[in-house]
Amino acid sequence: MSLEKMKIKIVRIITRMDLGGAQQAVLHLARRLDQSLFEQILITGEGGELSAELCSIPSIKCYILPSLSRRVGLGGLLDDLRTIIRIRSILRQEVPEIAHTHTPKAGILGRWAAWMAGIPRIIHTFHGFGFSEFQPSGVRRLYIWVERLTSLITTRFVVVAESNRLKGQEYRIFGRADCDLIRSGIDFSAFGNMFVDKSKKKLELGFAPSDKIVGIVAGFKPPKALHHFVTVARRVSDQRTDIKFLMVGDGELREQLEEHVDRLHLDSIVKMVGWRRDVPEFLEIFDVFLLTSLWEGLPRVVVEAMITGVPVVAPDVDGIAEVVRSGETGYLVSPGDTASMAQRVIELLDNETLRRQMGRAAKGVGQEFSVENMIEDYTRLYIGLAGAVAHLPSFSSKWKP
Repeated sequence: MSLEKMKIKIVRIITRMDLGGAQQAVLHLARRLDQSLFEQILITGEGGELSAELCSIPSIKCYILPSLSRRVGLGGLLDDLRTIIRIRSILRQEVPEIAHTHTPKAGILGRWAAWMAGIPRIIHTFHGFGFSEFQPSGVRRLYIWVERLTSLITTRFVVVAESNRLKGQEYRIFGRADCDLIRSGIDFSAFGNMFVDKSKKKLELGFAPSDKIVGIVAGFKPPKALHHFVTVARRVSDQRTDIKFLMVGDGELREQLEEHVDRLHLDSIVKMVGWRRDVPEFLEIFDVFLLTSLWEGLPRVVVEAMITGVPVVAPDVDGIAEVVRSGETGYLVSPGDTASMAQRVIELLDNETLRRQMGRAAKGVGQEFSVENMIEDYTRLYIGLAGAVAHLPSFSSKWKP
């Protein structure tokens, strides 16, 4: 049997290759999974900052589906049906051993297409749930019902945070024995190891070299609750005039956020720079990383900020407490409590000794969040699910599940 026949073929399905945590994890898997063991194929929607980069990897075969989008609701049902039919067709043509879905929309459409195509092993990774208690109860119940129904055709689940595993069990989407915890891995070498002329970087952004920077890197979408970030900026700027707020990211809520900034007269305080590929450099000029999410998986960018040595102020939701130790590497507050967020931000900016101490402690974030650890965990999972130990004897001892 040839080596090509011995490879495990995986079709990975994700809604769009934007600059988000799930997409970064998919990119790492595409680049770093052992090509002698795996053949990888990607199905994704049109657009996304990382799409061209991913599809330029020589070992990756890409299918771009314009009908696969984040649009949810009755108006998008026709596109959803087209997407399921097209994914089913691709899967029947490719005949993979494993179909692996990421992100909520692709997770539902992709798994049903895989089931219809007769794919024997279907995996879904929850990089956070598509529902939360902050949504209208009817919407939340519908999402949970759809996830429960789709769980019946799912072979294996992966979560990025232990809190998500507990929530999945609580909502009866999966049992503990059906789910693996695999962190969304970070390339530690890309953060905290570079020299950045901070004064020059601030001047490029229109800030003074002496300004303190409170920053966030996030998609402008409902779970991130970035209107709270703007409200915190208003609260802080009422007390301090040398603090600026920097938002790296973009998304569907940008226009609303710009209106909110204008309404609160923060045009000189809050700056939005869109998606940027030099995130490690931006983190270097942050004095505090402020996250305002209402629900999460375990946000990779929090780990990236900590590796850089930036203390974090964040809501105590989902997996955030699994990486941020409140009072040691930053502060956890109640979600939506902008008064407490502002208080903690000012406390850190008023006390340089405390800020530096927390930053040093943050750099000690564990290797369980490394990309190498993620690749090893997924390799073991794929080989175990594919029954590959039996037909890949030269690797069986190394990757025995």
